[in-house]
Amino acid sequence: MKKALFISAIILLCVAGGIYYHFFFDTRILLKSDTESIVNHLSHIGVGEEFDLSEDCMPCDSVYVVAPYSCDFFEKNPHLELMSCIKRDIERAAVFDSYFQLLFVKGNKVVSHATINRDIVSYFGLDSCNIYNSNLKFHIKTKLYLDEHRIVHQK
Repeated sequence: MKKALFISAIILLCVAGGIYYHFFFDTRILLKSDTESIVNHLSHIGVGEEFDLSEDCMPCDSVYVVAPYSCDFFEKNPHLELMSCIKRDIERAAVFDSYFQLLFVKGNKVVSHATINRDIVSYFGLDSCNIYNSNLKFHIKTKLYLDEHRIVHQK
């Protein structure tokens, strides 16, 4: 009887731990700001030098660019999964003209993000970064380069 009760308690704890990990812990561990490392990487890239963002944030498969004034970004991309408090922070930062935000995504889950000052680089050079396009997305290994005005272009 005691052995069955002990095994039931262990199983219950494992199930509760799995649920906790899936809904709470997993998201908070993975979702982090990579702003400092990405700004450091981008600020050291020379004009015309080819680069991608794969070394800045792994494991992810794509990058979404939230351009300035893209307050409706999440309405246009409802498939993206992230915690509502982080979503509100990203939406608040989108009202500032001087910042782009990069959302690093694996599948449909945002695993990391970075806020990039347009003085470091500007993503307006990408074809996907215009006010009429709601799918501001590129693959993490997409080859990019900077022009003399530090505007990012796709190779």
